[in-house]
Parts: sequence; structure tokens; C-alpha cells
Amino acid sequence: MILVTGATGTVGGHLVDQLSRSGTPVRALVRSQERADVLRGYDCEIAIGSYDDPQSLHRALAGVTKVFLLSPPSEQMAEQELAVLTAVRTAHGGCHVVKLAALGVDGEVAGARLLEQHRSVVDALVEHGQPHTVLAPNSFMQNFLFWAGSVQEQAAFYTPTGQGAVSHVDARDVAAVAAHVLTSDGHDGATHTVTGPQALTYTEVAERFSTALGKTVSYVDVPPDGARAAMVDAGLSPWLADGLVELNARYRTGAASVVTDEVRTATGHEARTVEAFLGDHLTAFR
Repeated sequence: MILVTGATGTVGGHLVDQLSRSGTPVRALVRSQERADVLRGYDCEIAIGSYDDPQSLHRALAGVTKVFLLSPPSEQMAEQELAVLTAVRTAHGGCHVVKLAALGVDGEVAGARLLEQHRSVVDALVEHGQPHTVLAPNSFMQNFLFWAGSVQEQAAFYTPTGQGAVSHVDARDVAAVAAHVLTSDGHDGATHTVTGPQALTYTEVAERFSTALGKTVSYVDVPPDGARAAMVDAGLSPWLADGLVELNARYRTGAASVVTDEVRTATGHEARTVEAFLGDHLTAFR
């Protein structure tokens, strides 16, 4: 049995779908019955619990041999994931944990709070000798959907990344790599850096938007302070807004331009392109 935390999120939802369709026994950890309803129709078990309720975590881990570990990006991310690891060690120390982190987690993380949080969880896995694998994906193409309003209304999107190239990856491909790692052997101690097939600057991303939508879409490089203010105005916490500005500063330097073949190696098919993603989501931007 595989336990998927973050089961209704960007990657977790696709992972539950893919595992259930393949006939793999899977249990989804969700916070409430309302969240469980999102997974209605999937062939999976449901465990209702929370990261701050150890008893619910122990119930969710009953009979589990592998765990997909993630929690939403927040100031509590590491604390929540470490709570799951504590429950894993108590319930089943030999359980294999597949930790969803982010590109760069295996390098210098100082000054990037989201990477620092991921690293603290990875360090705990190593320190306790927990069988584990780390998935380190690049920025998700699904994040483009946050630009839907400005693309519709202004034919533009705004981000403080200069001309740094990023090998954006579709979350569906990240889930496919996760499914492969969770259902096969030989990954203990490995870090898989998961990227899209090509590193593109945001100017090049805008060109692909323009082609897909049949109108000129512009990329506007904005100052970090302006980007932060816009994110807070949109409802993000100041802590998370600062974290995203820090990641964008890394993108600006080209640190996210690495391209790997992890998707093809795991799945046998090439990673989805930006063009393919846009083709699947055109209605969101029109």
C-alpha cells in the first residue's frame, strides 16, 4: 500500500489518478471529507487526518510500505513533513519515503527559504537512515495558470526573472516519475532532478503563448518588490511571497536552466513541452 500525502494538490492529485488507474493499492491522506470528495471516482482508499494529529497519521500509515511525502509551500512545510516522518519511524521504520522537493535542493540553499525547508526534511531522512528517494522538479507549467487573468485582460504576464531560462515541467510528468519510483526498485538514496524538455526564457515562453493564442502576449520583467507586493495583494502570505521572490532571483541567474531526461527514463515518453501544456489549457487564457 502506498500513502500519498498532499493527495489533492498539483502533483498529488495526478499521482493518485495514475496509481489508481494502474491498479496499484493507494491511500490518499486528506484533511476533511470535503477534500476527500475531490477524489471521488478514483480507485483509492481515503484517510482523513492532518499533520498535527499524530493518531490520524498512524491510522493512515497502517499497512503502508511506501509514502509520497509533500505538504503545501508554507512556513510550516518542514514542520508538517517532519511530523509525518516521526509517525513513519514509529509505525514502520522500514517504509520507503519519496520526498517531493525542488530543483536545487541538493546544492547551496542559503537565501532560498523554500529550498532550506526542503533540505531540512531531506537531512532528517538521511540522519535517521530512512529509506528514501528525493524528487527535485523544476517550476511547474501549472504555475502559468496564475497568469490567466493578466493574459486575458492585458495580453501580458509579469514576473521578476529577467532573461534567465527555466526548464519548466508539467506536474503530470512529475507525477509519472513519482509513480515509477514508488512502484519500482533501485531508487534508495537517489535524487531525481525532473525537468521539462527545454529551458526557455520568459520572453520565449511569451512567444509560445502568442502562437497558441493567436495574439501577441508580452512578458514584462518587474522589480522584485513590485512582484512581492502583487503576490501579497493576491492573497499569498508575506513569507511565501518572499520565498517565491527568492526563487525568481535564482531563475534570473540561469540556475534553473538545467535539462534532464528523467521523465523519458521513467516513463518511456518525452516530457511535455510548453506548447503541449498550452494546448491542453487554452481556455484558461482566452
